[in-house]
Amino acid sequence: MDSSDRRRDVRAHASPPAQILRVGSAERIEILNASYRGLFIRTNTPPPLNQLLRIRIELPTKTVELNGVPVRVVADGSGRAGIGVRFFALNGEDKRFWESYITSLLSPRRMAA
Repeated sequence: MDSSDRRRDVRAHASPPAQILRVGSAERIEILNASYRGLFIRTNTPPPLNQLLRIRIELPTKTVELNGVPVRVVADGSGRAGIGVRFFALNGEDKRFWESYITSLLSPRRMAA
């Protein structure tokens, strides 16, 4: 069974502008895909697994700041890291905006099925 068979949610291709926020700095990251519960990102400096991250994502309607935990690191052929991030304590207004964004990405897929 490959890792895609173990996913709880369908993933959508997504590429909104995003950053990992650190004390005194922000690192731009590239979101490759997203789901209701997490993201897969590319970054030049992968954080350690299970370290709490603060991620700022510019959605079409609002900028949200979400907590996430890296749960998987994969390096591509050129050495760039891909990181699976699971959201942690996603709630309130940010959760509502995030879920609305993911639903909008997935809705064309559902209509085609």
